[in-house]
Amino acid sequence: MNNYKKAISMINTAKSIAVFSHVSYDCDALGSMFGICEFLKSLGKNVDVFLDDNVNEADAVIFDKSLISNELKSYDLCILTDASDASRLGKYSDYFKSQSNTLRLDHHKGYFNTATLEIVEDFSSASEVILNLIEKMGEKPNEITATYLFAGLVSDTDRFVTSNVNLKTFENAYKLVKYGADTEKVNQMLFKSKSVNTEKMKALIFSRIKIYDNDIAISYVKLKDLKKYGLSKNKLEYSNELIYLQNIKISCLLKQVSKNTYNCSLRSKPCYSVCLIAEKFGGGGHEMAAGCTIKGCKRKVINQLLEVIRKFYK
Repeated sequence: MNNYKKAISMINTAKSIAVFSHVSYDCDALGSMFGICEFLKSLGKNVDVFLDDNVNEADAVIFDKSLISNELKSYDLCILTDASDASRLGKYSDYFKSQSNTLRLDHHKGYFNTATLEIVEDFSSASEVILNLIEKMGEKPNEITATYLFAGLVSDTDRFVTSNVNLKTFENAYKLVKYGADTEKVNQMLFKSKSVNTEKMKALIFSRIKIYDNDIAISYVKLKDLKKYGLSKNKLEYSNELIYLQNIKISCLLKQVSKNTYNCSLRSKPCYSVCLIAEKFGGGGHEMAAGCTIKGCKRKVINQLLEVIRKFYK
């Protein structure tokens, strides 16, 4: 029995299911989590979703944060989407690790044996893994599910420009549109509704860019900046733009999450694997887009990053 058949059997036999995704969420985390939840509910399952994070108002245009649960119960099956390691679940990490019947649906390679059963596909987004599972079950996503998954796909590919976009990506996008995804609503949420404060934050981030070794760009955001502009760290979608700078081969946007802790969003040009860099700090991701968390003051975090980058590429 292959992994998809095993996963389908796990889902079919479960009456109650909990779905989780990672802290410091992105729209693929939300899309895959809400997408599988909506689909499972359409099958008559009792489903709760858990996210140790606050969904901001812009994302709530599509993702109804009132659907996120806070009270854990006993479940027949626990599903993790868009995360290679259960430690990224924040306060729900220990609970997920303690469960005996778990399923991970993802597109990030992982080395942690996070779940009882793991389906990790080489897709551009975790949302496409959910679509693939639905189709292998002989089902079709409804319009709500399709909209969730389309948002995850479009967001994680940065409008189809990331290096892992291929023919299959466009085929999956086509399928979701055919299934009724509300493309205008998704595009409005992701690309057509920028606030003045987000643009001010972008200007601040670009004013802080420092170039190291002529080809490494690093900038940062502090907690006081988020407070000043009333923004969530989950709306700082400028990591991709740093790597678009001319002559830059590796970039990193540091996002402060506590006094001495930073989330690091790493990007690279072809032939440079930031996944290798992220893994050195317990993170992971893709060859040219990865992330990790590093403890220390800003200066120390930058020095640690540069040390690892130089070890690999200098």
